[in-house]
Amino acid sequence: MKDLSITQEYLVCALNEKGTLSPNNQKAIACLVVGGILEMQLEKCISIENKKITVCTELPEHMSYLKPLYNVINQEKPVKAEKVMEAYVASFTNKKLNELLEELTNELKVAGTVETVKAGLLGNKEKHTPKKAVVTNIIEKIRAELLEDGEVSDEVIALTALLDNAGQLTDYFSKYEQKELKEKLNEIRTSDAGKTAKEAIEYIDALNSLIIASAVIASTI
Repeated sequence: MKDLSITQEYLVCALNEKGTLSPNNQKAIACLVVGGILEMQLEKCISIENKKITVCTELPEHMSYLKPLYNVINQEKPVKAEKVMEAYVASFTNKKLNELLEELTNELKVAGTVETVKAGLLGNKEKHTPKKAVVTNIIEKIRAELLEDGEVSDEVIALTALLDNAGQLTDYFSKYEQKELKEKLNEIRTSDAGKTAKEAIEYIDALNSLIIASAVIASTI
């Protein structure tokens, strides 16, 4: 089984037992988008300045699962970050979200991290849910690095920040552990160490603030 990216690990933890993201959970959807944007920024195929996103290079082949999101950003002029967010959390349809989920899920199938389940009223549709062992491995990795004395990677910090912003730490950690994780993230926010990790958390926090703006726009349409 190959290593998963930040976005893939987030999706594995965010999918419900039916193999879907709830369309009513805007934070979970937005954090999926944020994870993808963060990945592309770390790969230097996009840049962000003054809350506008600019494409710098072609999307690498090994990140093809982010192609639908890349296409939304790949415009003649820099795209406002809130416009990208609106396309996923304030749209009349779930078309763009479904396109992104399909690409990500296909990649997870290739990686052998999901299994097929029957869905739909007649059970004639197929969805894919993460294998429990895969989810457990991801959660234990977070626990080992942030709640114990292990070395802390930038990827685990970013993943934990995404799960925190999406309100999904409650699905996997006790109240005490959640408190500890949040304290760890706050320590990183205010520390001088771990520049990359600190920037990733600040970046996730900033982009997630756009969820509120997008939600307000959606409620007034």
